[in-house]
Amino acid sequence: MPEPTNDAEPALSARAHVLLLSSTFFFIFLGAGAQQAFLLPYFEEFTDWSQPQRALVIATVYLSMTIFRLGNVYLLRDWPQWKCSIVGGAMYVLFPIAMLGVYFLPSYPLAITAAAVWGWGGAAMWMGTTMQVLALADRAQRHGSGMGVLYGATHAGWMLGVVVLGIVFRSAQQAGVPWMLYVAATVFTLIGHAIMLLLPRPSEPLPEMPTWNALMAIMSRAKARIAAFLLFAASLAFGFVLGSFTDYVENAHGAQWLWIATFFYPFARFVLSFTSGLLSERFSHGSILAAGFFGGAAGMAVPLLWRHPAGLAVTALTLGLLNGAVPVVSTALIGTSADQRRRPLTYGAMFTWRDLGVVIATIAGSILGLKAGSVAVTFGAFGAVFVGCGVISLILNRYAEQRL
Repeated sequence: MPEPTNDAEPALSARAHVLLLSSTFFFIFLGAGAQQAFLLPYFEEFTDWSQPQRALVIATVYLSMTIFRLGNVYLLRDWPQWKCSIVGGAMYVLFPIAMLGVYFLPSYPLAITAAAVWGWGGAAMWMGTTMQVLALADRAQRHGSGMGVLYGATHAGWMLGVVVLGIVFRSAQQAGVPWMLYVAATVFTLIGHAIMLLLPRPSEPLPEMPTWNALMAIMSRAKARIAAFLLFAASLAFGFVLGSFTDYVENAHGAQWLWIATFFYPFARFVLSFTSGLLSERFSHGSILAAGFFGGAAGMAVPLLWRHPAGLAVTALTLGLLNGAVPVVSTALIGTSADQRRRPLTYGAMFTWRDLGVVIATIAGSILGLKAGSVAVTFGAFGAVFVGCGVISLILNRYAEQRL
């Protein structure tokens, strides 16, 4: 394993380094990321766990991430960011291995424990890699483009992964070996982690001491509070897709239409992640976020007016557009508003709210059940929330120059 370098000239150009970091996320989300779309039906194959129990496994991942977004800023303060990425990436490898084991030993405590550990690792990997990309983008002040490439590669991997793993899962189901899904997911994830191990490890300043006063100073800024709230609201859509949208598609129109949720959503996230990163360097952050939220609200209204699978495809597409833009623009906002030493705490403070939203939406969606008779209430509630968020996004423009 290569040692950290202190050379004046980096081993790679900033652009090449960002592309290689992004390629690791492509493969990791081709495997461990994409398997989330099939985790609930996978459990249904061989367990008697209820739908809320199955959804709680996914919710535990994001509850753990909620805790460790800030917790890791304290626990891993002495770790360089490349180490956070590598150790966190290893947890992405371990989760599909654990799910493979759960098939042969259907232990609910094992599934929950694996989810919690993966959540810790996910928080570490995202913090480490995001901080590296922002630092690499500093010289050219291209934070939006850098984060757009990272998130674009992530969602491209997810999009391809749901297709490839979907084919594997269906074939494995027919052959009576559904566990082959997790053999494939493990192999793809290992490729990404192997690339991560070979990347340069540049020197970097020690992050600012994560004190309570420093945290309160960040969250006292209107820009941080608004961005955190918008991350929370957008993540409701992500949790909705993971926790109940796929179940609703199957219940309302049949299993043959599941691809609507598993393809259109990551496809839209892939397209708009990169696009919104570029646009964030030309237009205001608030305006781009507003467009995403208003589009999401329109998408939630379509199935209420058009009871056809194509209406749900529109919903999946607009939810993907929303969740493609919000994390990229919010992270670019951190890059332009905080210096390198302060960014880990700022990132943790804001993205904690993002993960909390996923937890709430996943659990609430599974409890509501999203049956055909109650869909109007659920879709209508999400739509109303997104309209409000679109208005709030425009207010963010008033604080464009505020430092965090």
